[in-house]
Amino acid sequence: MKQILSVFPRYLHNDEHDQLHVDFENLIVTETPEKLGITVQYPIYKQAREAEKLALQAEIGSLHTKSITEADGFRDQLDKGLWLFVESQLYHFDTEIQEKAGRVWRILQQYGNIRKQSYNAESSNMSNRNEELRTKYEEDLVALGNGQGKEWLLKQDEANAQFTAHFGERADEISARISGNTLDARLMVDNAFSEITTRINALVVVNGEANYASFIDKTNYYINYHKETLAARKGRKKSEEKVIS
Repeated sequence: MKQILSVFPRYLHNDEHDQLHVDFENLIVTETPEKLGITVQYPIYKQAREAEKLALQAEIGSLHTKSITEADGFRDQLDKGLWLFVESQLYHFDTEIQEKAGRVWRILQQYGNIRKQSYNAESSNMSNRNEELRTKYEEDLVALGNGQGKEWLLKQDEANAQFTAHFGERADEISARISGNTLDARLMVDNAFSEITTRINALVVVNGEANYASFIDKTNYYINYHKETLAARKGRKKSEEKVIS
């Protein structure tokens, strides 16, 4: 029987907490509160989310915000450039180059336009995609534009790493200074979220999975993603403590 997983949102950074609920609320809107049987709980959740957004906006005056925006714009620019470069090689006069470009193009297509994804998702998928290209299709990349294909990928990797560094700096700064207003707003959201998930899990027991299966699967995907983020952070912290000791 499908059930929505438990999550510990108090350990999430502000931006992570907000993104989890952006995704969760989008799922509710798509499925509709009526179908999910949460017409009473959803307005309370929505009101709490509005309060959280206002609190975050008041607190988001971070020194790193501009550098994050600029770093994301630069990596997006290079990613688009990589796509355009590979696409141009599909029309090369040498059919062997066309074939090599086709293999690289297929991987780009499989991952899709990751520039439209959330910051965390874009960072992760860009890293995974580039690693796959680098390890499995290096020969093809080197052949494109006499090595320009590999150079494009390296520059794009550097831009992604730079963004991740800036993003981590801001996350550390903001998470270290959660104001009372933001904390209260987050608790309201967490309580409303818990009410919704508890009700849906109960409705599954009573009515079966038919109306809720897709919603539960997608919600659990987002929950697991943030659980992995927390686990990775905990692992890094333990590693740093070992080095210090």
